[in-house]
Amino acid sequence: MKTLILSDGIPGHFNQSRGVASLLQEDIDLNEKVVQLEPKIRSLRSPIKLIARYLCNNLTKFKAKIIISFFKPIDSSHVKLIIAAGGNTAAFSAALSLLTDIPNIQLGSPRGIHSKNFNTHLTIEKYFDVPNNVVLDITPNLYSPESCKNASNEKAFLNSALFLIGGQGIGYSYEEAEWNQLIQNIIDFTKLTNSKATIVTSRRTDLSIEELLKNSLSNYFTDDSIWFHDGGANANLAELFGNATKIFVTEDSAMMISESISSGKKVTTLFPKSINTPARYSNHIQKYRDLNLIDSQSIKDQLSFEEGEDNIEKINLIREGLKSTIFTRIQL
Repeated sequence: MKTLILSDGIPGHFNQSRGVASLLQEDIDLNEKVVQLEPKIRSLRSPIKLIARYLCNNLTKFKAKIIISFFKPIDSSHVKLIIAAGGNTAAFSAALSLLTDIPNIQLGSPRGIHSKNFNTHLTIEKYFDVPNNVVLDITPNLYSPESCKNASNEKAFLNSALFLIGGQGIGYSYEEAEWNQLIQNIIDFTKLTNSKATIVTSRRTDLSIEELLKNSLSNYFTDDSIWFHDGGANANLAELFGNATKIFVTEDSAMMISESISSGKKVTTLFPKSINTPARYSNHIQKYRDLNLIDSQSIKDQLSFEEGEDNIEKINLIREGLKSTIFTRIQL
């Protein structure tokens, strides 16, 4: 089935769309066509965005044609499903679906566009009291317990923990003293567990902090560690998730957290002293705690290697429930 994935060029949004496509592909054959949505006049992107959102109020085919005209043409012939994420794609997705009668799945907060404009509107909290607005337990991503298990190998027996390291962002601010304490805690942790740590940094990780981690932990991290500023930006984490005994992830990235959770492994988030994050993000993280999908601790606290059951069964039930709901909504 030909599926149009509309991209706004933001990797996190695109990965969410791909995550939904990957979930549906477990039951049906999808042929993905990825197109980046671009306004005809780039210098007018901001006013186009506002006008397009406004036109989605009581959306008609006439208004939809106006919205479509703002953007470079996209061939939707033979397309049977539209998937998009992010506010910059929402108006176009709604308009294209109305004009072509192609069911659409939209991810992300509404930004003034009602959920009724989408067959399925996936959000992390409830915005509209309509069945179209489906509240997510886990933000969609490319990973699942099955895919991570299949990607694992003999290194799964090395007792290694995985550390996903971010940095400043969405109201989280880490001090150098906190990074230094984390380094010491990782050293103590590897000695206690007689293992090495696998460390993955991200675009949020400041270059100086990445260098600090790399130099201070040179005898304590595995060869599978990935350093963003050394070209590790596009690494596939499935193997690392599959091999990890436990996952620690800094709390500044919703995508890193959802990906970690989706592996089915035990996940601990690490937070700094200074947090001034929006309420919607705090609620998002708290929901993961309430569902017992993560536990959280200060980045300066001693790392705990807890024994216990993983979350594989729970994750699989959540995935199956979401998949069933989406199929019901898009009526394929």
